[in-house]
Amino acid sequence: MRVYRHYRLQLFMAVCILTSCMNPATEIKAQAPAASPKIDVMIPYLNSDGRFSYVNRDGKEKISERYTHASPFISTGYAVVGNEGGETAVIDAQGKIVEAYAGQEIRLEVFGGYTLMMTEVEYEKKMPVWKWDWNIMGGDIKKTTTYVKVRIKVLETQQVLLKEDVPSDDATYSLIVYELDSSRFVLNNALYQIKKGQIKKEKAGIIGTLDNGRYFTSSGNTFTLYSVKDAIASGLQGTDRLDLKLGEGMLTLDSINQERYAPEIPKLLKDNKTQQVYAFPQYDKPFPGEIKQGTAEQMEFLKEVSLVYSVNNSPYFILGRFNYDHSVWAYDWLYVDVKGNLLNEIQVSDFFIFDQVGNLLWPDRKMLFGAIDMPKDWNVGKIRYVNASPEMYIVQVKKGEAKPTWGVWDTQRKDWTIEPSYRDVNLLNTTKQIFSLQQEEEGDYFLYDNLKKAPIGNKSYRSISSDGAVRVKSAEGNEQWYYIDIHTGKEYKE
Repeated sequence: MRVYRHYRLQLFMAVCILTSCMNPATEIKAQAPAASPKIDVMIPYLNSDGRFSYVNRDGKEKISERYTHASPFISTGYAVVGNEGGETAVIDAQGKIVEAYAGQEIRLEVFGGYTLMMTEVEYEKKMPVWKWDWNIMGGDIKKTTTYVKVRIKVLETQQVLLKEDVPSDDATYSLIVYELDSSRFVLNNALYQIKKGQIKKEKAGIIGTLDNGRYFTSSGNTFTLYSVKDAIASGLQGTDRLDLKLGEGMLTLDSINQERYAPEIPKLLKDNKTQQVYAFPQYDKPFPGEIKQGTAEQMEFLKEVSLVYSVNNSPYFILGRFNYDHSVWAYDWLYVDVKGNLLNEIQVSDFFIFDQVGNLLWPDRKMLFGAIDMPKDWNVGKIRYVNASPEMYIVQVKKGEAKPTWGVWDTQRKDWTIEPSYRDVNLLNTTKQIFSLQQEEEGDYFLYDNLKKAPIGNKSYRSISSDGAVRVKSAEGNEQWYYIDIHTGKEYKE
């Protein structure tokens, strides 16, 4: 079985950041952070009074202060905690407050040994009379608008990377860091570099990142592709058609890669200088302008192609023709190499195609299951890729008239590693193959060790997260959160 790996184009939506924050390149003096402290693994512990402290894996108390909520510590030694007043703060590994309590939402992220902290504070801002919200029918007048103060800073150096005051509808900043290399990252459409104790904002207007340190900028409907600092392709414009030389004539494929919701970067980009067309997801090579070899059947297939993807790290492109005869969303596939030769099959590794909701389109069920005989009344439905585990796929199966169930298919063994008899299946730890399984619809989840083929512990929960956070419902119907060790089932609660 070939090995696959997922490469996704990392796109930023246009609303991710306001134009007002796209300032010219600025440099912020900083001291290089000290090496991340080697701290004991500390876990939030739910005490009998309903508040959290911190303990190590053995249950020994490390921070005795009580908090109404508490997050796990991140690798640089910080955690987010809350108090009785509904405020949040950040503490270090000694329990010292490094970001004061306030009525704010706090998120933390780590890059290059630095801790990025994002805070958001909502408030009502008085507006000028021409911006009042007049309710003619009810007679009410809303004289304020909800605003959000957004700040992103580096905890180790107290540098402020972003400080904005915007209407709540426009407060779509994030703390998602897109790594270009070990010292460069993109955050909220801006490119930063960490070098010799300085954080430099090198460029604004980044709209998407690719592999190998490449990224896109745009001006109107024109796109430029960069590698680190230098532009490697400019004047690119979106297109939905391919004009192909076919023998003595031409074949035009239109309506290629069209979607209900247009992506920030078109999935086909044309260089108007060279007339070459580059395809999603990595735009790594031009599509052949001439089809040089193919059977009559392949040529007929080609005329109906509506999906084109470039397989990175290979000379191939995938061509998809929607198959209306399938009971589920599906494509038939053909392939072409950079020389223009049509192919029925290719041997590639580390590549996937997903639909807009994350279900797997390629490789499809035929490739994953091969000639395996399924029971007659079984129909394979949606397929989810198990990240970082190229042999395993979470698969939905419809058995006759029964409601769909889920299992885990192992393409290497050509067998079910977890039988498709569960209402839901979620992977929590790839290396240890720990899953959460739900047996009954709307029922609880339990931990399952797929390597040992046995449940972990004897408890079940309304939900289980990969970081060990679990949700339970009390006898009174109230929801409660606390933490467990997903490897052993040990609960960190009194």
